[in-house]
Formats: sequence, structure tokens, C-alpha cells
Amino acid sequence: MKILPLELQKDINGYLFHAFPYSILYSFPEYKDYLMENYIQCFGYVDEDFNHMAFGYSDGICYNDMFYDSGPMDIDFHSYEVGLQLDIKKYIMSSINNGKYVVIFVDEYYVEGRSAYKNYHLLHDILIFGYNKESFIYLAFDNNQKLSFLSFPLNQIEDAYKLGYSMFLNLPVENKSKWVNERSIIVLNLKPIQHKYEFIAERFVGKLKLYLNGEFSASYNSFIIPKKKCYIGLHNTNIIVHCLNNSSKSIFVTYPAIHAWYESKKNLLNKIRYAYEKMSLINNRLILAYENEIEQQANIIRLIFIKYQQNGKLDNDKFISILKAIINSESKIINNICNELTNILQ
Repeated sequence: MKILPLELQKDINGYLFHAFPYSILYSFPEYKDYLMENYIQCFGYVDEDFNHMAFGYSDGICYNDMFYDSGPMDIDFHSYEVGLQLDIKKYIMSSINNGKYVVIFVDEYYVEGRSAYKNYHLLHDILIFGYNKESFIYLAFDNNQKLSFLSFPLNQIEDAYKLGYSMFLNLPVENKSKWVNERSIIVLNLKPIQHKYEFIAERFVGKLKLYLNGEFSASYNSFIIPKKKCYIGLHNTNIIVHCLNNSSKSIFVTYPAIHAWYESKKNLLNKIRYAYEKMSLINNRLILAYENEIEQQANIIRLIFIKYQQNGKLDNDKFISILKAIINSESKIINNICNELTNILQ
């Protein structure tokens, strides 16, 4: 039996390729400053493989095609070609015994406890972080799309993984993702801590200015999505407006994207609060403004979209009006926060 440390977190759950690494780091207090200084540069883009809107972060750890910096983790990828040669059960147990977390793509038709179990085939990634005599213990979305701790019998992993590959091969071309084939197993391993990562206010303000100006960091060069197609930082709300105005071109606006966008505003609010606390500032005026005019309004957008999914009715003009108000307010408030923090640091 072996169970690695893992705590549920509610900061970043929109997409698992961000949520899993974030959850691991969140479980160790020594990485709090790293998390508070990263996962700021949220950007939106149109995923041309599936023709829908999506969001990601250009800072912080990620394991899909947007991955470029492992930060305080070592990340190993195994393709299906390699994975199919492994005794997958023993490999996962050995990895966990060595302190490594394993993200693996499985066909949930063969995973007991999943809604797809013996009902329909669904290829999906789960994070296995422990095992006992009977079960693997893992983190994944539950039936209500919330991150939850779950388990399934050890003997199901063989079919779930290897028959998952058969499912991958049979997917229509338009539904295949090359990165899934190349990253059917992702091993996440925390690097030994040489020096504790410390929150540096100047560095945080620098990132906030990049956010304000809609700029990527220098690391952008290795990113797979063309820069001109990305809506970075302050401009990330514009991608929603863009897609709504181009719905006739069948650019799909889906709830997971709206949720990830809202989450980025809530996440940034928490990081700004942390920066003010670190700098021993008690002026909450700008923080309250961001909460009222950005985070809460973004949540209204999220709730409206949930209702739209249920009844199919959306007042496009009103929806876009709220989004434009968020864009204008965020520009002013982030600019004021940057100026205030910069003046304090000088």
C-alpha cells in the first residue's frame, strides 16, 4: 500500500492538464509561493481541431501541447507505442512507490465507478496517486464534473489502458489528438527542493504588467498555437465576444471554456490579495473593486451560460454587454493595481 500526498483544490479545475499538476503542488506548503506567482497569464484561443474556444495558461505547469516549462516538476511522457509494452499495473505501482504521480488515459467503459462503466466508451485522463491491496486510488472529475478522490479495482487497469488504445485508433480523424497518443502516460515527479521558492513582489508586478498589456513571456516561442490567434491576459475576455459574434462559422462556445475563463478571474483575485498581504498593504479598495466588477460579473456570465445550456436561450446583446463592461473595468483596475504596487516598491 502506498498513497502519495494529494489535496483537493478549487483554484484551477477547468482543464485537467492544468488541474493535476496544480493539485500536486497545492498539496505541499513549500510550493504555495510558486502557485501564487504563476498561473496568471490566462489566454483564450480557438482549438482548430475541434473548432471550439479554449483557455490555457502561458505560465505554470501543463502537460498537453501547451507544455513548455516543467517548473518544480520533472515530467516524463510515454506514447501508446511504449505504454503497450509495459506491465501497466506494475509500472504504475512502481512509479508511486518512487514518489511519482501517474496521469494515464483510460477507456472509462472498463473503470468501475465511472458513469461510462459498461455503458459507453470514453477515453479520458485520470491521476493515480496511490494503491492498496485491492484498488488504485485516483483523482478525476466525478459524475457532477467536480474533482473527487475515487478508486477502482487493480485488475481493471490492463483493459482500461490497452483497450483504450483500441478506442483511440477507432476514433474519427477529427476527434483524434496527436498529443494523447504521444502522452498516453504522463509521470509527474516533484524535483528535490534546493532552495525554497519565495514570492517576489517585483516579479509578480512584472507578470501583472504583462497581463495588463496582453503580452506573453519570452518562453512563448515554443508554443504550438500561433501568437496572432491568442487572446492573452487582459484580452482573454475578447475571445468569448469574438466567438459569439462568429457563431455562424460554428465556433462553439462550451461551458468548460466559460468555467476556465471565470476561474482565471477568481484565481487572479486571490493572487492579488496574496501580493497585498505579502507587502503588508491594508488598502482593500482596489481588491474590492476587482471582486465586485470582475470576479462577480464573470460569475454572472458563468451562471447565465449554465442556464443557456439548460434552456437554449441566450440574450446575446446583454451577454456581450456584460463581457465588454468586464473588459473595460479590468483594464482600469489592473492598471491602478500595477501603479499602486509599483509606487510602493520604488
